[in-house]
Amino acid sequence: MRAQFAAVLLATFSTLALGSAQAAEWTVTGRVVAIADGDTLTMLDDAKRQHKIRLAGIDAPERRQAFGQRSRERLGKLVHEKRVEARCHKIDR
Repeated sequence: MRAQFAAVLLATFSTLALGSAQAAEWTVTGRVVAIADGDTLTMLDDAKRQHKIRLAGIDAPERRQAFGQRSRERLGKLVHEKRVEARCHKIDR
């Protein structure tokens, strides 16, 4: 696998029921197990490896910023405990 838990993957993602948004270099498929903030989540793939995913093109507030908790909650309602596909195009620092 190209990424480790310590690395953050920049990704465009969709639930498996939705169509693809754009082509990407590689895909990670799994279940969302944690939401860090409005633009960062953790996925568990089929091999039980964790991947920290940061959504590309999203500038959500951090948890302690104004509306940060609300942003986190909304992302959680969309994807938490759901099976998703992350189309990754970059490993972030």
